[in-house]
Amino acid sequence: MKKITLSVLTAALVCLSAGAQGLQAAFGASEAMVPYYEMGWDSASEFDTWTYTSTSASTWKLGNASKAFSTIDSNSQSSMILNYNSGQNEVATSPAIDIRDNSQLEFYCYASGIYLVYGAWKLYAIADGQSTLLIDQFLWAQENGYDGPSWERFTVDLASYAGKSVQFSFVYQGDYGEDEAIDGFKIKEANTGADATINIKEGESVHFIDMSAGNVTSWNWAFEGGTPASSTEQNPVVTYDKAGTYSVTLTVGDGSTSATTTREAFVNVEGEAPTASIGLPAGAYQSPWVYMFVPTNVPLTFTDASTGNPSQWAWTFQGTDVATSDEQNPTVTYTQEGKYGIRLEVTNDMGSNVFETVDDAIQAGGEQEIWNIAPEENSDLMMMEMGWYGNYAGTNWLGMGEFAEHFDAPLADATISKVNIYFGKTTAATADADIVVKIVAAGDDGMPGQVLGSTSVKAGDLAYDPTTVNATEFVFDTPVSVTAGTEFFAVVGPFPNNNGDDIAILLCRRDVGEKCTGYHFVYDEDENYNYLDTGAWYQNVDDPLSLAVAPVLKYAETTAISTVAINKQVVSHTYYNVAGVASTKPFDGINIVVTRYSDGSQSSSKVIK
Repeated sequence: MKKITLSVLTAALVCLSAGAQGLQAAFGASEAMVPYYEMGWDSASEFDTWTYTSTSASTWKLGNASKAFSTIDSNSQSSMILNYNSGQNEVATSPAIDIRDNSQLEFYCYASGIYLVYGAWKLYAIADGQSTLLIDQFLWAQENGYDGPSWERFTVDLASYAGKSVQFSFVYQGDYGEDEAIDGFKIKEANTGADATINIKEGESVHFIDMSAGNVTSWNWAFEGGTPASSTEQNPVVTYDKAGTYSVTLTVGDGSTSATTTREAFVNVEGEAPTASIGLPAGAYQSPWVYMFVPTNVPLTFTDASTGNPSQWAWTFQGTDVATSDEQNPTVTYTQEGKYGIRLEVTNDMGSNVFETVDDAIQAGGEQEIWNIAPEENSDLMMMEMGWYGNYAGTNWLGMGEFAEHFDAPLADATISKVNIYFGKTTAATADADIVVKIVAAGDDGMPGQVLGSTSVKAGDLAYDPTTVNATEFVFDTPVSVTAGTEFFAVVGPFPNNNGDDIAILLCRRDVGEKCTGYHFVYDEDENYNYLDTGAWYQNVDDPLSLAVAPVLKYAETTAISTVAINKQVVSHTYYNVAGVASTKPFDGINIVVTRYSDGSQSSSKVIK
């Protein structure tokens, strides 16, 4: 949410206590706003207060998106809906609205993002005979990497329209773009009164403003339900993650005296229906071909990664010793090789949402490619070109020899028959140069250590097709063994860097602080800047990335921990720590889990939380 101009708001609020004597604690917030125009499209009569024009059989109408706006506003009955069609130029225009000082426009839109390039809306403000573009939905989606569908909130600062009569117009143009739903259209103004409150959604932040009187030299804030829960800053920013009504307290001091004020129920946080998501279990691998790859007969704890503060969970598993579970983070064991689906439904007071995979999304046991790139990142594969210095993970003139991709330890003993590498460029003037690939165990320092196996391919034989993403296969003469509990690397290089060589591995780049599994080896230099045979490994934390390097891993056969019919229902889980203390919730560290089933049988397994 954009902040109201602090100087304007502070001046308006400070004047309330301008005549106060001595030290006084007082504060406000830039989000303290109240609506003076609202449109919810909840009835035909409300709908008809706007003007609609159409060039297609599909035009703006009342209806509901696949996820109703009631998940955002529990009082919502319907939304303004537009179904995509051909040759559309559909316009929805508000009546003229007199815009006040310190105003802001807010509305929500629900749409997918895949086909916005073919059809999307633009929002215009019409004032003084002029039409001004406020938001281009397609450009917004591009800038924010949006693919949806989800309800997204848009805000526009209306300071430049204060004192004017303005109409707002949604103009949808295109052919077979996206279905659209718009709701929660409000014009709001800053509330500078003592009764002002803040209304936000879960996960949003509040910008607090100190308005105390006197020679204040210290500030001590207490934020019920906020993060941080306290602050000594003059104007702190606080995030509220959970629905509720919260008070705020400020104590100010001048070195000799202090003053305190509390605003009860100052921050009102509205919840919304959760969005279901499943976290990768510890030890599960990502893959180019399946959602996740796991061993058989090894306990796995699935984690709830849902947003929106769900309070209930309903899991459905295929191929495991547990058919269903209502735990937030259940532990299950895949009992036989195969491909299976999974389903999670999460619920809170505002509604429910389901995450569900296809029936062959999870592979248990057997052989599969593994890498460190999530399914939603597949379309982000790219090369990192470094100008005159060549390519990261390829031909370069920066003294980087080998490159490595780190992999977590397998949960069961396994072998690697080959490593598939996806290249973006394979121009090799030095065609006879050997490109070496090794499987290397992680050393005590976390860097590549003992070589477990090695193979190579000539630079001239690297595979690349600009129309399809083909892998070059680096096949080992004998499958390389990797033992359970041992982290390892797939190491590749060095690459030839003579005139005409231009080789690069595809990779996925991320923001600083995010997952980084890419490493590189840098040679030392002598006093004349000549490279030596020695050097050191570095993790590329300054530019986090994962290489499109995919070992083909096969789990060894494992002995079943338990054999439980899939149609049995779990009655309970009891967790025991190393001291033998029992609990219905897992302990930190090692747990022995005893699972009891509806037929009276039980099984036990060991997990680490």
